[in-house]
Amino acid sequence: MRLYKKAAAVLLAAAMAVSMMTACGGGAGGNGGNGGNGGNGGDTEIVEPVPGPDTTDPDQGGETGGTTTQPEKTKITDVTKSQYAQSSKKIYNSNEFYVLITMADYDANKTKTLEGQMIVARKGTDVYVKTVMTQEGKTQKNAVFAEKTNDGKYANYLLFEDAKTALKSIRNNPPMDFSKEEELPKEMYRTTVKVGGKEYYAETYTDENGSEQTICFGDNGMPKYQFSQRKGGSSETTAYQTIRIGNSNNLCQINGYKAYTMANDADGSSILVDESGNKYKVAIKFDQNNNKYTGIEVTDSNGKVVTDDFAWLDNYFKSILS
Repeated sequence: MRLYKKAAAVLLAAAMAVSMMTACGGGAGGNGGNGGNGGNGGDTEIVEPVPGPDTTDPDQGGETGGTTTQPEKTKITDVTKSQYAQSSKKIYNSNEFYVLITMADYDANKTKTLEGQMIVARKGTDVYVKTVMTQEGKTQKNAVFAEKTNDGKYANYLLFEDAKTALKSIRNNPPMDFSKEEELPKEMYRTTVKVGGKEYYAETYTDENGSEQTICFGDNGMPKYQFSQRKGGSSETTAYQTIRIGNSNNLCQINGYKAYTMANDADGSSILVDESGNKYKVAIKFDQNNNKYTGIEVTDSNGKVVTDDFAWLDNYFKSILS
C-alpha cells in the first residue's frame, strides 16, 4: 500500500513551507523536513515489533521467519480483483479511517538504519499525519493537520504538541487526494509467506523503482505486513498495527491550538501573524564564521521582545538547522 508514502509527502510539504522562513529571514535555509514535535494525540494499543530483515524476502529463510524454500507464485490475471486492490479501495473509499503502522529500514548487510511509527487519519477532507522516527540514536517527531477552508483552499498546520501551537500555511491543492483510487500495479502475483512461524496469504509486485513489494494479509483481508526489497540490497519492513474504518480516533481537529500564519512584512522580513491579527517579527540569527544557527529574537508590533513565548520555534529551528 502506498498510503503512508503519500502521508510522508504531506509532512515534507509542511516542513518545507516552514523552512522557507529561514531562507527569507536571511538564514541558511532548512536542512530537511524535520517537523514539529507532537500532534493531537495517539493510540494506546500495544504495538507489535516489526519483523526482522530475514522476513523481507520470501525466497530467503531466517530465524525470525520466512520460508525455507522457494514459494510458488501464481500470476493474478485481474489485478483489480487482488486483495491489494480490494483493501486499498476499502480504505480510500471510506470517509473516515485511522491507520497505525510501524516500520524499519535495513542496509544491504541487514543492519537496522532507521525505525519509526506513522499514524494517518482522515475524516472527510481533513487529514492528520504523525511520524516518530529514530535514526542514528536521534528521534524526531513530526505532526501535521490539514483541513479545507471556506474558500476551497487547504490549510496545513505543522503541530507542536508541547506548546499547543501550530504553524499554518495555505495550499491550493489537497494534501492527499482521495477522489481517485490508488493506482494499481500492472502485474501481480499471489503466494504465501511465513512471518514469525505463521503463514500468510501474500501478493507481490515490482514497483516503479524496481523494488519487489510483498504484502501479507491478515484474516480480515487487510494488510498485516509489507516487505520491500530494493535493487541495491537494502530493504524496508512495515507492520500494519491498526486499520480502523469509520473511526479517525478523534485526531482530525485543531481544537486547543494557537495557530500562527507565516508571512513577510513590507521589507521582506519573516513575521508570524496569529488568529487575532497580531504580528510578530522573527529575526533568525547565525554565527557568521561558520553559518551556524544561534537563536531567534521575536518582537511584537510595539517592538517588545517576546522571544520567551516562542521557545517552541527556537527548538524547531535548532532541529532543522543544527
